[in-house]
Amino acid sequence: MRQQHWCGMTAKIGTMLSGVFTIMATSLYLIFEQKYLQGSNCTEVTSQTKSTDILIQQLIICWSWTIIFFLSFITIIISCLLIYSVYAQIYRGLVIYIIWIFFYETVNVVIQILTNDASNIGEVRIMRWFGLVSRILTHCFWMFFVITYAYMIYKNQSQRNIISYNRRISTGSGEFPRRKSKIINFTHHYTE
Repeated sequence: MRQQHWCGMTAKIGTMLSGVFTIMATSLYLIFEQKYLQGSNCTEVTSQTKSTDILIQQLIICWSWTIIFFLSFITIIISCLLIYSVYAQIYRGLVIYIIWIFFYETVNVVIQILTNDASNIGEVRIMRWFGLVSRILTHCFWMFFVITYAYMIYKNQSQRNIISYNRRISTGSGEFPRRKSKIINFTHHYTE
């Protein structure tokens, strides 16, 4: 069976490159955002704030670098899991990657909205948004390969399970009717 190619790649190669891209993009994102997120002023967070929403926003802004660093670390680990899952043909690893990337990028958008205030220079805000949007769009491109390959692995594994199940049934109960039929034919032949 001939494998399909999209943009010159098979689903397996595209999935592998998706993991490599995520590791590289996450590392570059940490390097670029460190200056803008680590220097946030946490002295403004006070208990005098009466609104819970504003207090939560201030805490997210204050802890934004820690949140991004922790999520990026987990993203790199899950990307390594993706690469291993491609090698071992484990579709659950691919599904975990798909769900995680969606969650990771959603949190990044929220933090970007909260930390992109007027204190940053306009060009920096534009560069931060450009980097985030281009990374999200590239993840969408790679997700096509990951979803396609996850479906292919799932389909192959389910077909193997059906075949092995049918073999177990045929070997377990297939011999008894044959013996019975031979005995019936043998006795039927001599009674006539």
